[in-house]
Amino acid sequence: MKRALFYIVFLILSNTISAQVVFEPSLKEAFKKAKEQNKIVFIEYYNSDCPVCKRLGDLLKSDSLVGNYYNKNFINYAMNTNGSLAEDDNVFISEANLHFDSVPVLLYFDANKKFLHHSGVNVETEHLINEGKKAKNPDFRTSGLKAKYDKGDRTVKTLYAYCDLLLVTKNEAMVKKVSQELYESFKKEELPTKKSYIVLKQVVTSTENGFFQYWINNLENLKDFETGYKAGTEKSYLEKIVLKELNDNTIKNWDTSKKDKFKDYILKLKITDNPEVYFE
Repeated sequence: MKRALFYIVFLILSNTISAQVVFEPSLKEAFKKAKEQNKIVFIEYYNSDCPVCKRLGDLLKSDSLVGNYYNKNFINYAMNTNGSLAEDDNVFISEANLHFDSVPVLLYFDANKKFLHHSGVNVETEHLINEGKKAKNPDFRTSGLKAKYDKGDRTVKTLYAYCDLLLVTKNEAMVKKVSQELYESFKKEELPTKKSYIVLKQVVTSTENGFFQYWINNLENLKDFETGYKAGTEKSYLEKIVLKELNDNTIKNWDTSKKDKFKDYILKLKITDNPEVYFE
């Protein structure tokens, strides 16, 4: 009886331990172990004050499927952006030429610190495991998107993912080029849909882009795509693009036609009822 009870307790403790993703105490130790074990390094890039990050953290600590998969296949490290990154972490991210406007992000590097894959987060078991599988497969890593693009892949899926990578690496000129190609490949009958809105929201940065032009001319339909605390914020993404270009130092060199076009955008979006203030 005692032996059986001991065995049950042992199983419970074993499952509890294996359920949690094990994180290394430092980036240096993570890559040291990755080389020794020939594994990929997974980095949880997060902010300890972020509600979504907290839910992700809870899942990484409690989900046995995720814990077992990540402990088996990766060396894991958690990078907290709250306040500021630790010095070594900041140098590492800077040298990798990665820039993130939001958290959490899943990051994967080989043992030699070469970037392999990144992903935003759905706090779901399936999502975390699927992204881990992509990181392990050269055909599905985000780092392989440029090669697909250079070989002529102009599918909507590839172009959208490549735009996201270009934003992360701050290649603004290519973002504009590829996001316009994305518009050209996009089914025009789907322009009024949430799918089109998500593209606008996530990867469009220019007023010249086809998605921007579609939505600025169909503002009456740009609604009901957001819910909860973001409900009613759909037009703010158009506003953000317009204001970014208005803050460009070249505005003083704009011709009358371009200024008039932006005045129209300002009035349509109700940024101000006196658009002249941006050109004084």
